[in-house]
Amino acid sequence: MSGPVALPGPRLEELRAEVRTASWFAALGEPLTDGDLADAKTYVAALGFHRLETHQARDWPEAERLLQSPDWSPAWWDREETLRRALLVEAEGRYPERALWWPLTELTTEAGDLVHGKAAMAAARMGKAAAASIHVAAGAASQAVYQLALARLAEHAASPFESKFRLFAAGRWPLGIIGTKLVVF
Repeated sequence: MSGPVALPGPRLEELRAEVRTASWFAALGEPLTDGDLADAKTYVAALGFHRLETHQARDWPEAERLLQSPDWSPAWWDREETLRRALLVEAEGRYPERALWWPLTELTTEAGDLVHGKAAMAAARMGKAAAASIHVAAGAASQAVYQLALARLAEHAASPFESKFRLFAAGRWPLGIIGTKLVVF
């Protein structure tokens, strides 16, 4: 007979509390703080992009233009995806499938509902946001929660997803790498 099955619940409950208390999208358009800049630098360095500047999008129309820029870097997305897949394999090796997927799905669904409302409030407060941008912002934030959950379940404390989540939790939205800059809204 094998030993007790490890459950991801306690690790995810800690993250759930962080999700509920985060300042989702509350600082959009505000000047970047030293903490924001430090998290941005840590994030890109952990992804292997060491010499990037941080640029700030000031409003929703600028963020939308930047997201559609031909200089938007797929390498950033590819590196995140490669890491996400590796973390998923590690998490699946630590937890039985049913013990992993149910609480992970529950967490990301709850986070998705919360961040969508927060993105809509930020868009209403600032104005000039396309309706689709609210969904894009909420999807990016939900993805950040999912990525961080996998990193923590795989016990990767130095994951770039920690600093990415901190940017979101501080009210920011990291839009991605465009040209030679990490753009944060």
